[in-house]
Amino acid sequence: MTLGDSVPLEQIRSRLRNLHLPLNSKVRKRASVLIPLRQIDGELRLLFTQRASHLNSHSGQVAFPGGKQDPQDRSALETVLRECEEEIGLAPKQVEYLGRIDQIISLYHYLVTPFVAVIDPDFTPRLNPQEIDAVFEVPLTFFLNPANHTSEEITYEYPRFSHHFHFGSYDIWGLTAKLVIRFLELGTGYVPEYPIHHPEGPNWTRLGQRFSDQILKPSQ
Repeated sequence: MTLGDSVPLEQIRSRLRNLHLPLNSKVRKRASVLIPLRQIDGELRLLFTQRASHLNSHSGQVAFPGGKQDPQDRSALETVLRECEEEIGLAPKQVEYLGRIDQIISLYHYLVTPFVAVIDPDFTPRLNPQEIDAVFEVPLTFFLNPANHTSEEITYEYPRFSHHFHFGSYDIWGLTAKLVIRFLELGTGYVPEYPIHHPEGPNWTRLGQRFSDQILKPSQ
């Protein structure tokens, strides 16, 4: 897939339907996020939230809707559907589940399960001001242009690349940017021109499979 190509929804459906990715059962701290696609006039867009500026953690950052698993949640999918309704008013009936991509370990060692879904084109966000300041959408093709991507080398526990996509005034970075890249790889076959994993740090897709609560300092 190259810059300027449209991204066919049916291709994404097919590719995700045939994925059989391992699940990690060794981490107690869990969260789920939704990678929401919306098709408007034939164009696929990704929906993002901007977290409320008064929050104690990750305030003002761009994220996919979702959150921590509650004790009463029976599954990771139930977690993300509940969180989406609480955060932005997205009801489960407005969500068409397409599949799941690789689990990922967050900065604070949560195991995050990302689900991909198509949401109702008529969906109108109802923001919870205690959690969310804004909702915005980005054309999927925006992420296929390497000119819209930057990265920096950081060291936190181990060397890693921090990926960024700058869309208007929004900086889509960190775990959210990694999930965008991985979704494009798995859902569309996109091959980025830039390195994803730091050569001296762990491959974060494999880290998500192997990580456990006993690991204090992950290694390759």
